[in-house]
This record gives sequence, C-alpha cells and structure tokens, in this order.
Amino acid sequence: MKKYKIGIIGYGGFGKFLHHWWGKLENVEGVAIADSGKHHQENIENVKVYHDWNDLISDPEVDIVSIVTPPSLHAEMACAAMRAGKHVLLEKPAAINEADARQILETQKETGMIITVNHMIRYNPIIKNFIQFEQSGTLGKLRHVVVNNYAQDAALPADHWFWNEEISGGILIEHGVHFFDIVNALSGQKYTEVYGLSKRRNESQRDRVSAMVLYNEGLIANYYHAFSGPGFFEQTTISLAYDLARIEIEGWMPLNGKVTAMVNEAVKEQLKDLPGWKITQTQALDNFRDNSRPEGWGASDPSIASPKELTYCGGIAYDVNEMISGTFELAETKGEVYGKCVQSILLDIIEKIENKDHKLAITIEDGFEALMTAILSTK
Repeated sequence: MKKYKIGIIGYGGFGKFLHHWWGKLENVEGVAIADSGKHHQENIENVKVYHDWNDLISDPEVDIVSIVTPPSLHAEMACAAMRAGKHVLLEKPAAINEADARQILETQKETGMIITVNHMIRYNPIIKNFIQFEQSGTLGKLRHVVVNNYAQDAALPADHWFWNEEISGGILIEHGVHFFDIVNALSGQKYTEVYGLSKRRNESQRDRVSAMVLYNEGLIANYYHAFSGPGFFEQTTISLAYDLARIEIEGWMPLNGKVTAMVNEAVKEQLKDLPGWKITQTQALDNFRDNSRPEGWGASDPSIASPKELTYCGGIAYDVNEMISGTFELAETKGEVYGKCVQSILLDIIEKIENKDHKLAITIEDGFEALMTAILSTK
C-alpha cells in the first residue's frame, strides 16, 4: 500500500484538525506544513515546517497539498501547486471571484493533476442518503429548500480577515458556499436566477446576508446567514420540501433531523437507510381528511377528483398509501462526524489518483458551480 505524503499550507485551528484526523489513516502521512504565523515556530514531530508556502510545494516528498488559508490566496496557491506536480485539496471557496476560479479549472486541464474543493459535507452520512433519495426519486421532486444559519461572531473581532471581503469574499462566498453546494448535490439541479440581500452592522462588517435561487427544474431555495450571536445560540437548519415529504435537518454539520412522508412499502424500506432511523407515527392515507379548505367551503367538482388510489403532487401521480413520521440521528459527536468527513474526501482524492475513471463525490466543477451561485448572490 502506497503511503501518500501530505503538506498543509495554513496551520491554524482547521489545519491542525485536518492533520489530526488524517494522521489516523494508514495510507496517509502529514510530512510538511507551511504557515507564516506563529505556528512555524512549533516543534512538530516528523514534520518539516516551512516559512514560505512556495518551499512546501517544491518539496519532492509531498504528494498532495492541502490549502487551508484565507480564500483570496486559494487560486494562486492551487495553481502553483498543480504546476509543481502536486494534487490539491483546496479549502472552500475555490476562489473569491470568477476569473481566479476559471484559472484553477484551466490549470487543472493543463496539468492533469487531481484537485477538488473541501465541501466535505457531501460525505456526511445523512446528506449522502438524501443525495441517493434524489437520484432514485424516493421522495418525489424537491420543490423548496430553506437554509437558516445563525452563527457566532465571538471569535471574529472587527479586524478579523473574515470581515474583509477582499480577502474572504463575504459571508455567502466564504461560508454560504457550503450550503449552495449541499443543495446542488441534494437536487441535482443548476441555478438559473440568483438574487441577494444583505445588511451591514457598520461600514466594515456585513453580518447578515440572504439569497434566493431559482433552479433549472423549478426548485426555489432560500438562504439566510447571520454571524451576529453568541456561540451557544448557534443553529443551522435545512428544510426540504419534496412532493412526498417534509424534512428538517439540524446542524451545519448535519447530525439529526425528522421526516414526515407519504410512503408505500418500497419508500418505507428505503427510509430505513437513514442513520438511527425511528418511526414515531404511522397512519393510513385513507384516514386523513383534507383540511385545506375551511368549514362551509363549497365541494369541488367531483368530475375532476383524482383517482382514489393515487396521490397527485405538482401534477405528478404517486402511488402511496401511508403517512409516516420519524427521526434520524448520527451516533457520533460533531467532531467525530466532521473528522470522518475530512478523512473521506482525502481518501476519495487518493482513489481518483490511483484510478482515473473514479468519479469524485465533489469535483472542482462542483466547487465552481457553488462559487458562482455565491458570487451572483453577493452582487
């Protein structure tokens, strides 16, 4: 088994997190870091420490470069690494503008090196299951998504680079891009129209942003992100409205949620794939009353009534006979789930290196698509 040597550019909290979790993999070894801050003074066993990132990408021992720096540096570093013959795992977002992102795409084509963006939430078991449900049509068409992300700003003082949009790109590019990518994966659709709104706390801090996106098969998604509260009040919810189901997913790194769905036996069986799946309520659809009209409302024309054996949503007929409610939940902690996701994306890259026909779960083109949605919503 070949052991792949990893070099990490940027060794703050997240860089150390990556080093920790990748160190648990048998076929991976962290051999070098580059950091311009205080971290280069640390004595890290069996790891070369560089003051200049150019020295790391020139290191012949390094196979894969992980770039964990502020976003405005991503394109320059990624392109230089690929030209130096290194494969790249690039922290999101891929870049902060379209020109830099396209440069990455062009450099990848020129060099043939493997590169992807660290949208590791695609590897979360909950998200993976809902991606599979979309591909199989288990829950019908996905019609509406609402993402609400209430994040802390305690660790983001006014002079932090996060607030400098020339460095970060702003909230929707630096952070919201994760959720644009999740919805792209969950829906299999592409944006056609994008609108954005924002509110500034002051001249230097744009702390609340919102986007509305229309997709090519009719999905409408609403995104709201606020970096304006204490850590204990952080909350992220992803609401999914399918023809046959209403889903609530909790956590920016999804950990649990609930389902209400119209099902038949086949759909009911597929829902068992959700981690920690528990049915909390079941009821035959025949026992439901249509309460969409108030008492006294005139009866509908019986000649246009739907056949009793089918349920129609958006003009599509579904053969379902039962309404169920249930919950799902991962058994691991947030840190464990997060750690396994970053392991999975690195292992995915390694598989692609070893087998050119392997399809990455998240490609550089996927990263570009999410970034473009973020850029358009920021404009």
